[in-house]
Amino acid sequence: MPYKSMVPHLTRLEHLKVLFQSHAGSVVRVTSPGSEPAAQIRPVVIDPASRRFLLVPDPGMSSVVWSVPTRPMRPGESLRRAAVRQLRRELRMPAPRIAPVIGRIPSSGQRRHEEYFVLVAPAGRAWPCDVSVLLAPGARWWETAELRDRDVQVKPEVLLDLIDGYWEGWLPDGVISLE
Repeated sequence: MPYKSMVPHLTRLEHLKVLFQSHAGSVVRVTSPGSEPAAQIRPVVIDPASRRFLLVPDPGMSSVVWSVPTRPMRPGESLRRAAVRQLRRELRMPAPRIAPVIGRIPSSGQRRHEEYFVLVAPAGRAWPCDVSVLLAPGARWWETAELRDRDVQVKPEVLLDLIDGYWEGWLPDGVISLE
């Protein structure tokens, strides 16, 4: 597939390179020549056995809005490596397994960076400890139906569609646009 049809808003002259690889390899690599990160990683910790995922209260909001933590990616770092770095090294979480579906929100308007929502499951059948206490203060396990039934605010709202699509198996493997 030609480069421009894969990523129409980027050109080779901008020195940004995005490689889409199969699930067997590192899923996406984002590189930027500047000191500012080209993208942000947003690991979504999931529990496939109970079909729940972890959200944290968004500290930047006046009312209670739930979201997932955001961290800048390092230049040249793959999504897999960025998610593992954040979870294993920074938060001391047990070994994760990166799911084959990744959500992408492109930069636009007030959002200066692309955001990648990486679904992260336990390496084994279940998380060996309560990972909610490692993720952030106030982190809580949720089901998408519970969030919708209670009309709980989630940022971004399309995160619920990404999770449902993953649980139900109707999303293809790879990077999925969430715009």
